[in-house]
Amino acid sequence: MMEKSNFRRWLTLAIISISGGVSFDLAYLRYIYQIPMAKFMGFSNTEIGLIMSTFGITAIILYAPSGIIADKFSHKKMMTFSMIATGLLGLLMAVYPPFWIMILIQVAFAVTTILLLWSVSIKAASLLGSHDEQGKIMGWMEGLRGVGVMALAVFSMWVFSLFAPDNPSSLKAVILIYSAVYILLGLLCWFFVSDGYTQVNDEQAKENFSLKDITSVLKISTTWYCSMIIFGVYTIYAILSYSTNYLTEMYGMTLVAASYMGIVINKIFRALCGPLGGIITTYSRLKSPTRAIQLLALVSVATLAILLITNQHPQSVAVGIGLILLLAFTCYASRGLYFACVGEARTPKYIMGTTVGICSVIGFLPDVFVYPLVGHWQDTLPAADAYRNMWLMGIAATAIVLIFTALLIKNIRRSAAPAGTAEVAQQEFI
Repeated sequence: MMEKSNFRRWLTLAIISISGGVSFDLAYLRYIYQIPMAKFMGFSNTEIGLIMSTFGITAIILYAPSGIIADKFSHKKMMTFSMIATGLLGLLMAVYPPFWIMILIQVAFAVTTILLLWSVSIKAASLLGSHDEQGKIMGWMEGLRGVGVMALAVFSMWVFSLFAPDNPSSLKAVILIYSAVYILLGLLCWFFVSDGYTQVNDEQAKENFSLKDITSVLKISTTWYCSMIIFGVYTIYAILSYSTNYLTEMYGMTLVAASYMGIVINKIFRALCGPLGGIITTYSRLKSPTRAIQLLALVSVATLAILLITNQHPQSVAVGIGLILLLAFTCYASRGLYFACVGEARTPKYIMGTTVGICSVIGFLPDVFVYPLVGHWQDTLPAADAYRNMWLMGIAATAIVLIFTALLIKNIRRSAAPAGTAEVAQQEFI
């Protein structure tokens, strides 16, 4: 009975994770298909950047209320409705609408994937494990997201490659595939995801949830530290989405080859590296997710520095690919752990969703500025200068990660002080 229950727990985690991962792929279609989008949908690089930033700006507004929804409403109903609605929006996107309708679709995507799904999926996954299992649960959640994203990306890219290069139906087929998968996952969520209420131990705290809890979350210093760690890692994540363009423009790779490499970088590495952070913090002596992210950030800074040096005179495409893969490794391993930092700070479960929402508001701000900024550099600067600026942005973002992981580690140690200094530690924690 225990084995069956444990199997269902991991199957539920897989459904939650894959749904949460692939749900963003149409909103972030530019990650792999920027050039086809410009060619078949008629958008400039700047317009595509604006489409992306529209999603990002709307998402920033919706992250905080998404946390409240995760604490107050049925996880099953929210995830089911979200996935099916996102699939229906994809059907509208497949007709290649004009720019202003694409903007509206992106706003609607933000509602279905951020407001109704984001914090709900993270909290639903978190409740599947104990406090000590948060690193493992979050790491595997990121990895399972990556598996779903990778499998769907490879399949859709294979379908895309079956069409002639100038056939506009190629991109339409990709969009329709994603839409169908979303609707199917919505049905699976209905049968496997629980409401979430019965798994919250502190029922009285849940009943008394109010806006005062938001204020309390904002007063906790670790909320801000976790937010800035996410901000830095997510900036690198956004930058990595330009891998296809970088390899095409700087190293002369063909579009198909660079697109497949984009899948390896943005999809396969996500699947492989996501669980790695959780495995490290679960089975090695390095138990702290925050400390693991800090060490990964040191590797990231060194990698970005080398990319900056080689940017002006790219020689070997193998070196370029190797450096980007190393950067992707540090990024995706960190992504598998940064929400575990919230659990490491022992955030109460009844405000876990709200805390995730607030951290997401700040942490995912790069969605607002990275894409239009890099798109503007691509349209107005020589390729070498555009990507130089992009790598400099990455170095600044990783410096932020190093600073705030140090602050968070210091704070967690104080909060875990011996009983004689517990009162002082608690005062410093708030």
